[in-house]
Amino acid sequence: MFLAQLLTRNETFIDRALQLYKSGFIPPNSYVLDVDQIQRNTESIVQTAKKERINLYFMTKQFGRNPVVYQSIVSAGIKKAVAVDPVEALTLAQNGVELGHVGHLVQIPRYYMEPILRWRPEVVTVFSIDAAREVSRVASDLGYEQDLLLRVVRPDDYLYDAQEGGIPLNDLEEVVQTISALPNVRVVGVTSFPCVIVQDGVPTFTNNLKTLQLAKERLQELGVELKQVNAPSVTCVATLPMLRAAGVTHGEPGHALTGSTPLHALPGQVEVPSYLYITEVSHYFNGYSYVYGGGYYARGHIQHALVGGSLTTAEHVEVAPLHAESIDYYLKIAGKFPAGTPVILAFRTQMFVTRANVVPVTGVHEGRLKVAGIYNVEGKRIG
Repeated sequence: MFLAQLLTRNETFIDRALQLYKSGFIPPNSYVLDVDQIQRNTESIVQTAKKERINLYFMTKQFGRNPVVYQSIVSAGIKKAVAVDPVEALTLAQNGVELGHVGHLVQIPRYYMEPILRWRPEVVTVFSIDAAREVSRVASDLGYEQDLLLRVVRPDDYLYDAQEGGIPLNDLEEVVQTISALPNVRVVGVTSFPCVIVQDGVPTFTNNLKTLQLAKERLQELGVELKQVNAPSVTCVATLPMLRAAGVTHGEPGHALTGSTPLHALPGQVEVPSYLYITEVSHYFNGYSYVYGGGYYARGHIQHALVGGSLTTAEHVEVAPLHAESIDYYLKIAGKFPAGTPVILAFRTQMFVTRANVVPVTGVHEGRLKVAGIYNVEGKRIG
């Protein structure tokens, strides 16, 4: 999906990754991250966000919650993170990252509520009165007031499968009145996901954005002092002006940090693609070379691979689609190649749901090439 743009805009990174791979510094089944370019991408997003007066939380699940990468993002100017599940929240906090937003997309289970709230996140999203009651109970025990975002929904909203949930817009007044009576919690904003999608290469608001605007109006009528209209998905340099024009106050860049939103499969974006997947040929069978897998993501749209030990000799080949019921022990590429031949792919991923290694690399463009460790997808160093 991103191989053409990676070759066009960050060819040096591919070349350096191959050098490191052939020298034995990177294992197969690895996502390699160009840390310096990710930092430059972040700086561009921060500059535009300041101009548009939008606050940012950065997301880490896409790049495997990697501490080397998120430290570079903090250095570039986004100081707080959004955690999409409780394990990510605790991993980030324990590694010194301030928690900006937790509870969205995954609500905080009772088991994790107290340890997460001890880190004092800026906002917690709740999908229900029951969730607000649990936050209230723990915040009361800890002796502080926790700000809440409400995930508000309408019947025609755009929600991904297995991510549904939220407070119906028509129930908003009753919900706010009930939560307002709870101790140690305060409603300060609204959120939804996804608020932006890419259609035919163009960023487009979903119905969710209109839901947020309607919810904002109703909350203001109820006398709620709103601090946030949080509208995540495809938050990048190209979409920040449209978010501001729609009244959004907060965005959450994730894929944009690595130049890998659907927009970045096409030319013209500010952020530069800055990760790749590298592996090698295992064996040949029935017309295909099988390469070591483990990093496949079902929505990755893998189409082509670059096969060979250098950019000058590498071949572009097709990648066979993987059946939905298959485990990616291997990926299949067209053609017959010797065992051990390096293979480069660049596709959309969520590294945290794979079995891949995550390898941050610094100095790619400055002649100071360095592997900054080998990590698992939970951000733990393993090499």
